Amino acid sequence: MSVPASEIAKVLGGRRVLGRTVRNMRELDSIVREGMPKSALDRLLVFLAAPNRGTDLSVQLRNKIVPRATYQRVDRFNQQVGETTERLARLYALALSVFEDGTAATRFLMNPHPELDDRTPFDVALTEIGGREVEEVIERGLHGLPA
Repeated sequence: MSVPASEIAKVLGGRRVLGRTVRNMRELDSIVREGMPKSALDRLLVFLAAPNRGTDLSVQLRNKIVPRATYQRVDRFNQQVGETTERLARLYALALSVFEDGTAATRFLMNPHPELDDRTPFDVALTEIGGREVEEVIERGLHGLPA
């Protein structure tokens, strides 16, 4: 199951934050290559740190994605940070499409999962391979397949 690029872009703040309408993965890839806006990460963190978890969690999550000094210094991220931001937004959008509830999608991503050795999907997805593993967990859950 894939998520449309337009849904990933919505999680990242849409046209207002990304500077253009995203209709396909190629356009989203261009944004990552040109430099993901810092405000797109901020927008994603609103979903991941909510609800009722506060700004401290948002800062903790952000620091796992990008070093604090880099975050403070730049307006756009390098490709590596952009890819991580996009990956996490894609997984949130995928979880949202499955659970059909933002709180449930956030709960899934931010709580330890037994199929991920009791690590959170967020932490696992900080790498590309880990992101694929999280996608597989979502897919198995969607289709009721065993681990």
